[in-house]
Amino acid sequence: MGQKRKIPKLFKILLYLAFLFALQEVALRICFPIPEIENFNRINYQILAAKDNKSSYIRNIKMMWKSTLDTEEDFIYNLNPYGYRDRAWNVEKDNDQTRVMVVGDSFVEGMMAVGDETLPMGFANSADEAGLNVEAMNFGMMGIGLNEYIKLIVDAVPVFKPDYLIMVLFSNDIPFNRPYFPTTKLAPVFTDWSTPRLKALLNYSKNGDPIPFRWSFDIKRYYKAVPDKSNPWTTQSEARSKDVTPPIADAMMKGDFNFFRSNWILEEEKFLRSPTDVTEKLKLLREFTTYYGTEMLVCYIPSRNQVSEYYYKYEKEYCQVRCPDRLDLTQPAYQIHRQMLSNNCSSLDIPYYDLTPMIIAEENKENHLYWNYDDHMKGSSYLMMGDEIFKWWQKEIAQ
Repeated sequence: MGQKRKIPKLFKILLYLAFLFALQEVALRICFPIPEIENFNRINYQILAAKDNKSSYIRNIKMMWKSTLDTEEDFIYNLNPYGYRDRAWNVEKDNDQTRVMVVGDSFVEGMMAVGDETLPMGFANSADEAGLNVEAMNFGMMGIGLNEYIKLIVDAVPVFKPDYLIMVLFSNDIPFNRPYFPTTKLAPVFTDWSTPRLKALLNYSKNGDPIPFRWSFDIKRYYKAVPDKSNPWTTQSEARSKDVTPPIADAMMKGDFNFFRSNWILEEEKFLRSPTDVTEKLKLLREFTTYYGTEMLVCYIPSRNQVSEYYYKYEKEYCQVRCPDRLDLTQPAYQIHRQMLSNNCSSLDIPYYDLTPMIIAEENKENHLYWNYDDHMKGSSYLMMGDEIFKWWQKEIAQ
């Protein structure tokens, strides 16, 4: 019998190192998932505080919203690899699937609702019940408006190529109609899957981009407690305490309630009766989306104060000094934007659905769709809005 040939020691070392590298690569790819589009990130469209930077908003994180005046529930939201409250998205959609991109603010994102109780999910659930293969993508972002929607749409539509774009405008999206025209468009950088993950992560760090860790053990709060500098009560507690009741002051200082709500209804009263026109911006979006084969639709959700006087007694608790005993924003003078929006959309042949009449009907039945203190809708209400928009879309658009 011939003598067995020994494996050279150097080869064994190389084999061992290759095994370690492969093991490391698998572990890093599991722990640090990189999205298909490296440079598409919510942070590019989100309004940030002056002190915020890219590392302040990280992909795959958990964010928490609270309103202890309404409920002890901690509303914790999981953000996907692009920073949105949804599952991970594929750039290419299935051939037999209808892709619907839903863009809006916190009423689309789903503030003050648990789990999947969001407007896009309500749309998707109704589509599923109707036997339709629909992907409803949640592009909702708290604190943004029409100009940010334009910037987002110009970047996202060419990448994800939705069949439909539903832009959901809330009552405060229209009045702040600052001039804006997009001067840049995203040049998507697709992930090179052959690049070692460690090298990719080092590039992220070098560019100052957040590292996309799969599991987030840290829950970031939207509103931080005193003595954080982002909380105005840190330096203005004496002045602000005059405007709110003691329980509200306590919640605001703890970051358990939106501390920007003080006297907000007075600002709302002003901007709801201020005429404006968004025809040019809608025309820009319609022409842009049409070019990419996407049909654009517009929906309108009113403020709770536009549909019912029920909520004013709660508003008054954080507008103690300046607010009158009665302030009725359900009057016609405060409904002009939804009619203006209807006219603007009609002139451009953009399908438009105003949810105000349906919401008023529910409120008149004492089915209050919004929270008492926080101005957002309840989770069941978001699902209802999604269902209503789906029914309208199925009847008027998809057919």
